[in-house]
Amino acid sequence: MDRTIRVRSSRLDRTAAELEALGREKESELEAAGAIHGPLFRGICIAPALEEGRLGYFSPSDQSIVISEDAVTSCSGETVRNIFLHELAHAMDWNISRSISGHSVLFRQYCRMLGMDPGFEKSRIRTGISADRSRKEKIRKLLALSSSPFENEAAEAIRKAKQLMAEAGMENAEEDDKRICMVPLYEGRRFPFSIRQLLSFISSSTGVYVVVSWNGESKQAIAYGSLEETEAAIYLYDYLVSATEREIRKLRAGGEKVSKDSFLRGVISELSGKTAETSSDNALVAIRDENMRLTHEIVFPDTRISHRTLRSRGGDAASFSRGRGFGGKLDIPSGIGRKKIGAE
Repeated sequence: MDRTIRVRSSRLDRTAAELEALGREKESELEAAGAIHGPLFRGICIAPALEEGRLGYFSPSDQSIVISEDAVTSCSGETVRNIFLHELAHAMDWNISRSISGHSVLFRQYCRMLGMDPGFEKSRIRTGISADRSRKEKIRKLLALSSSPFENEAAEAIRKAKQLMAEAGMENAEEDDKRICMVPLYEGRRFPFSIRQLLSFISSSTGVYVVVSWNGESKQAIAYGSLEETEAAIYLYDYLVSATEREIRKLRAGGEKVSKDSFLRGVISELSGKTAETSSDNALVAIRDENMRLTHEIVFPDTRISHRTLRSRGGDAASFSRGRGFGGKLDIPSGIGRKKIGAE
């Protein structure tokens, strides 16, 4: 399961759709020429933060192309197009040879075949980003001058700002674009009660809004929120699942019979019981409600999402009790997300 945090907004979705259309057009041309066989990529996503300032990458594991949100929001359309074609060339390399040859002579040949601007390598892209950011800063300052009490100065500022915006291919430099981050936490054909209980606990502790969907083969639980909230959700989910699984293996190695589902339910029950009730609880509920509103507005504008009450179906009492005991010993950092968990 890919754990890349993605970001959605009307503007970013529009950019991703435009890049996908460009990619499919290139695919058709290359396939007609017999240069490739099958799709170059399965999808495009925009990520809010990439390591070491990366602008994008091609992932061979799921054949997806990831583009940095910073690149999309800070660069001109021309620069973003070239970043995408750069990653599409890596996808082409993988399609043909089932390997990534880096920025080799062959890779540069693929770039030319795809129509990437001549000489638009990494150094050129970074130079282009600097120029784009400088242009946007000038636009921001000119728009600020447009409110000047001096009529001629304001008119000239607006004229120059519009000229720079046209050069950059920007419809609106100050576009108010609501955004939401998303990351999958769980995927599987079965959806145990303990996992549903765990996701509920993570939502109440970090402020993320969790949506469970069925794709015809498996269920997937996705957390929606800010970058910090989704990062906290990943950390808390992985920590609790891995710690629980290690303890269960230890108990079973000692000859004890342990139900994984009941044990995890016991862990969550104990943690929920000792979650510190703080003055931030009301704020946390408001954050979760806002994440829910943004998720419905941005990701599921035409879909009705149902909310179900968790109902336990029994379980193994001994395993549940052992889980509660283990939950009381877990060393969770006192501050996770926006709510404190555990004794100080």
